[in-house]
Amino acid sequence: MRQERNGGPAASTTVEANESQGVPCEPPARHVRTSSAAIIALSADGMLGVDGNHRITVFNPALEHFTGIRREDALGQLCRDVLRVYDNNDNPLCNSGCPLAAGECGTFDIEGTMATTEGHKLGVDLHFAVQCSRSGKLRRAVVNVRDASKLQQVNHIRSVLLALVSHELQTPISIIKAYASTLARSDANWSEELVREKLGAIEEESDRLSRLVSRLLYTTRLEANAVSLNPMLIDLVKESQRVAKRLAELDETHELVVSFPGDFPPVMGDPEKINEVLTNLIENAMKFSPEGGTITVEGTAAGDEVQVSIGDQGIGISEAEQSRIFERFYRVSESGMGTVPGTGLGLHICRILVQAHGGRIWVESRPGEGSRFTFSLPIAREE
Repeated sequence: MRQERNGGPAASTTVEANESQGVPCEPPARHVRTSSAAIIALSADGMLGVDGNHRITVFNPALEHFTGIRREDALGQLCRDVLRVYDNNDNPLCNSGCPLAAGECGTFDIEGTMATTEGHKLGVDLHFAVQCSRSGKLRRAVVNVRDASKLQQVNHIRSVLLALVSHELQTPISIIKAYASTLARSDANWSEELVREKLGAIEEESDRLSRLVSRLLYTTRLEANAVSLNPMLIDLVKESQRVAKRLAELDETHELVVSFPGDFPPVMGDPEKINEVLTNLIENAMKFSPEGGTITVEGTAAGDEVQVSIGDQGIGISEAEQSRIFERFYRVSESGMGTVPGTGLGLHICRILVQAHGGRIWVESRPGEGSRFTFSLPIAREE
């Protein structure tokens, strides 16, 4: 009677035996359906089911969360009318490789992005399981949708880091190698002046390497929530003047102007960290205005916070890049200049340090019209 175990006497016998032992249970087929529904509902992956007409039969909570689309609005609809999925070339998947649209049967793995109702695109890994009839007609399909945004971000950071390291490290290493090889030649009789010059260059490039490695390690510590603050009252006027004076002595192409109102309130913070924010922002303004010009450091007080703005008359930043300017390793690309040199860590560090003080940081810019970076800090409370 095994051939009837899916609903015949064998199944009934099992149910009766369990009931005789005082264990409430349900018929196996119903139990399987209930268990499957629970697994789908609790899955961290999105689960999409469609019937032979491409209409949605399954739309689990995880997929609701990913897309922002409610289950009741999706069920019964054509999947192409509900979901907007794109391949890695940003082409709609329905037009460029969806197994369902192509009438293909079997299992398929596809990487892409899925649009949300908020206008964002989520990186996803899609696993299709497509079941067809003997004639090749679609019977049903299940699509597992996995959030791959974090993995894609890690892969992107890895590739950017490799490119950064290969570029930023290659130059000083090449210089050190060339000068060391030159000095080590046994067939040459170098003058003392030339030896000092080459050794000085080796020392300078070694320091450059050390700074880069230290900056990478420092950023890693900050991102691990290891920002240690030594808070005290800070006079931002004096701090801004001190940083501007120091940097002006190292740069002859820019005029630095510091402007604060006379009654500018103090803030509570770590002087060393705030000094670093000011230094990074002013150096950034110098870098993005290679033709020189005026760099302004201005302060305003509004409500329970102060704002400090650093403005330049440089190349400016496109609107598309402004949303990414504070990302780790991100470097602006400017027509005619290529990618602006640097590690892409300075502004990222600024954001971490400002946020650690309970503040905000943002940028306002137009290409060709300069940029203005502003950060806010809470005014020190009177005890």
